[in-house]
Amino acid sequence: MAGKIGNKFINLTLQAHHLKMKFPESTVRVKRSCLRWEGVLLPTPLSDLYTVRVTYKLKKSPRVNILKPELLIPEGKSLLPHTYSEKRLCLYFPGSKDWSGNMLLSKTIIPWISEWLYFYELWLVTGEWYGGGIHPKKHL
Repeated sequence: MAGKIGNKFINLTLQAHHLKMKFPESTVRVKRSCLRWEGVLLPTPLSDLYTVRVTYKLKKSPRVNILKPELLIPEGKSLLPHTYSEKRLCLYFPGSKDWSGNMLLSKTIIPWISEWLYFYELWLVTGEWYGGGIHPKKHL
């Protein structure tokens, strides 16, 4: 699996190193037991630029927020698809083993954010979520 290193959790310093190597213009901080990465992603050449924050603690799921631009909900829709409260992105089904702490954020979560944003932009135009996944009907 992409970005997987052994069976143990990758320590936060190593995660930070890989994030900074792959995204040199981003900022990454490790403080106590928490990693915070902020960077700019461009899902496609025609996309908006998105400022993204990933907050990650060992043995927890990464929390992903889009800082700007604000994620929009088109008229006729009540919720953003594949999100949790506070517009946190849902990138994989919890408990599915799609992601675990022995995987590099730089090779999994960050590319998945870009992919989510691509499908978000399609959803804004078409009203349909083409990103697949499992989600409640109310998010459609």
